[in-house]
Amino acid sequence: MTKNEDKAMDELEFRRQLYTNPRERSDTLIQEATRTPKNKKLYDEMQQFECKLEQALNVGVPDALAERLILSQSFDDSQLEYRRKTRVHIAMAASIAFVVGLSFSLVNWQLPTGQVNMGQVALEHVYHEMPYTSGVDEQPSLQTINAKLARYGASFDQLPGDVVYVNHCAYAGAPAFHMIMKGKMGSNINVFVVPKSTELQAVESFADKKMHGMVSKLSNANLVVVGERNEPIEKALDTLTADLNQSI
Repeated sequence: MTKNEDKAMDELEFRRQLYTNPRERSDTLIQEATRTPKNKKLYDEMQQFECKLEQALNVGVPDALAERLILSQSFDDSQLEYRRKTRVHIAMAASIAFVVGLSFSLVNWQLPTGQVNMGQVALEHVYHEMPYTSGVDEQPSLQTINAKLARYGASFDQLPGDVVYVNHCAYAGAPAFHMIMKGKMGSNINVFVVPKSTELQAVESFADKKMHGMVSKLSNANLVVVGERNEPIEKALDTLTADLNQSI
């Protein structure tokens, strides 16, 4: 074998190893890469290509993706569970009506939606989602917020405050608008726009040991605000009601 044949074999092996693993750093490969300008150029081009390939494959996971997926699944499960319970109660009501012949007790019978008020649903909803939304800060734009509000016939002319989350949600099994914003005391204020077609008992205010809330009537919906006890939600409710443009 001639000297030129040894060189050709070295170059072939160099190219084979470089194409197989551009990140190879063996002494023999580095030595061959620096032996000629041609090899050096090929080596540099392969390193640049590998860097671009790694950057293209390094796709970041969107912020709070896991929380959103879990929250979306919880909404679906909540809606299915609510419908199942409603069907069960309707069947029970029909059975009682058949047995007692529409007695006076049945005249006052109400479905579960009539027994639960809007405040109870709001508190349960906030507590249920708290593990998924407490650390979320999506910083949605005014356009995004109004896009979610459009189906409820409402919009804002400007951002209503420091909004960290906005989406549709299942409110007692019915669709509603859900927005979370920072309150004056730094804690989250949950804002719901609930269509009046949702069969829930109306209340003006509600509270438990940790949270309190208020309800304001809109043209064709109810505005529900929930915050911690030390948050001045009355002022937030007044501001939101005044700033909310209603087209329905």
